[in-house]
Amino acid sequence: MSLVICSNQESDSTTTTTAQSIFKPYSFRNALSNTYTIPKNGQVALQSCKYNLDGSVPLSGGDQILYQYYGQEVAPDESIAEKSTSTPIRTPIFQGADDSIEEVRAEEFSTKLATALNSNIFHPNLRDLVSTSVKRDATTNEFQGYQINYDFFDTSNNTIPATSEIIDQMSSEIVSGGSYDNFEWDGTEFTSLDPDDGAPGRPCVGVLAGKPLSGYNGSLVVDFDDPNSVGVEWAVGLTRYCDRTVRTTGSEVRRQPLYYVPATEQFGSTQPNDIFFFDYVVTRRDGVLKVYHVCADSSVVEGVISRELEYGSHAVPADYDINTNASGYTKVKFVLVGQNVEIYMVVEETEDLLYQYSDTVANASNMSAVHQGRWNLYPLLHLESSGETFGNSLTVEQFTACTNETKTLKTRINDGTPETISWFNSVEQNGRTGPCSSLETRPWNDISDSRWDTYLTFAGLTGGGNDVIDLENFLIMKPDDTYSPSVGANTERLLGFVGASPTNAYAYGTGSEPHTRRIFESINVPQLLASRSMFVRLEHMTQNSVNARQGNQSSIIAHLPRFDGQVETGRLFHEPKNLIFLDLNNSEEIKVSSFDISFVYSNEQFVQALTGQSVVCLYFRQDPTKK
Repeated sequence: MSLVICSNQESDSTTTTTAQSIFKPYSFRNALSNTYTIPKNGQVALQSCKYNLDGSVPLSGGDQILYQYYGQEVAPDESIAEKSTSTPIRTPIFQGADDSIEEVRAEEFSTKLATALNSNIFHPNLRDLVSTSVKRDATTNEFQGYQINYDFFDTSNNTIPATSEIIDQMSSEIVSGGSYDNFEWDGTEFTSLDPDDGAPGRPCVGVLAGKPLSGYNGSLVVDFDDPNSVGVEWAVGLTRYCDRTVRTTGSEVRRQPLYYVPATEQFGSTQPNDIFFFDYVVTRRDGVLKVYHVCADSSVVEGVISRELEYGSHAVPADYDINTNASGYTKVKFVLVGQNVEIYMVVEETEDLLYQYSDTVANASNMSAVHQGRWNLYPLLHLESSGETFGNSLTVEQFTACTNETKTLKTRINDGTPETISWFNSVEQNGRTGPCSSLETRPWNDISDSRWDTYLTFAGLTGGGNDVIDLENFLIMKPDDTYSPSVGANTERLLGFVGASPTNAYAYGTGSEPHTRRIFESINVPQLLASRSMFVRLEHMTQNSVNARQGNQSSIIAHLPRFDGQVETGRLFHEPKNLIFLDLNNSEEIKVSSFDISFVYSNEQFVQALTGQSVVCLYFRQDPTKK
């Protein structure tokens, strides 16, 4: 029996992973000055080993998960299903093949984390504004964790979508320019064309596919005087983008959620004359000004349906005669204030309030909230169009877009990535609309439910004067019953928030207003959570091992288990309680001139997170049963 001690270097004084060739801490060779003799019928076992795990993070495809939540805070004994207009968003930190592992340093991991957070936060006022950095001790430069900064878009601007940035709400076709069969868009005016030359019978409905409306007092102003002055039906609204189209009658299709049910005649005038999907719309119908919105109504349908708003509580009287138009209105203005949509009718410089949320009116006089499924809202324009009526125009005068978004809606469509447009589109793919359907049929969005009349008070919006989105940022890093679903969340140790998940314990950015910029910092030094086990390989020997997962022969001699699957950085030691001897299957003595050692994962990939000195002690003996 004999012990062989193998190591890649003399000590831990070198703590980088830049060792050359055969002296890497995860793969090294020890050449002998004299040959070593292994007796016939030999056996080998791992007696012990020591290795150093540096600040690198081993990432495997889809294994590191957290959830982002941007919504109302609820008490531990409450449910977000009743109290919140939001739901946790699953955020994989690393997107890779299931059997691939990528070793990254702390700074590289921070960059990947920022990319993942930005790709999945989805709220347009937060998107592409999440930044991350590594916290280090100012004196020793010792790693202390991570900082996550949620910035907030609050800039006023007028960014009307370009000529090419429009889509047909009633067609599955996406064209490159701004001209469709029955309308055109020149970057300012939306004009109806002769439908007899294009798509007769198809409603003339366009969605401006630029960047979404800002929730920080974002406004849309459209002049409707041209069609209204000649008695032509028109509509101006806000809508989410629906990638999927639904066939209605004959060859007609329209873009809408799969769980949307067009209203029936039992509600009366529940939609514009030409049926199409919207989230909010102001329209002329038979000479009367109408307002419609989409919500749940459990007394009628299981999905969502369009309902007429009973306005008249403010400056604009109920069922205003827009044909006579005694007040001389020429424009409609939408203002998005967090979760609340406000609507004004405009004449010259005067703005008369048509709608604003109020907790003192009946359900039918309040519109549904801007929930997570409709965070991304885009202008919707409609004009009556027939063989005799066309050539009228709606003029867009103002649109406050979230220019922090790196791509327009049209660009994402053309890139073939509609699932990245919004949270709704991310769950819309492959018909997986269950999460959004569940969200939109919650009590606060059900016009037949008594809880409807207080739904916006959860976010502190009781009507007017709010220019800040009063929602909370939460990071959910382990499964939680209150902020659910959060299945598979497993990153509180990886990010340094042990015992603090879910958390909204953030600081405000310097000079920022409350409820805008949030800074999360690790509360403890992150421990690396290795999603794959480590193994020791003894190369170029004759032992028999089979890696069944890979389906091939292997040189692995031992598994390095970790307590509860968790490891810490620094020096780690492993000594098996019971030695497992592997036969070398040698009928004669073996003369060995070098030992080759590797640390690998189960897929035989090197554990490149090792640094400094690695030591492996091998125990050789002759099979005691064959002496």
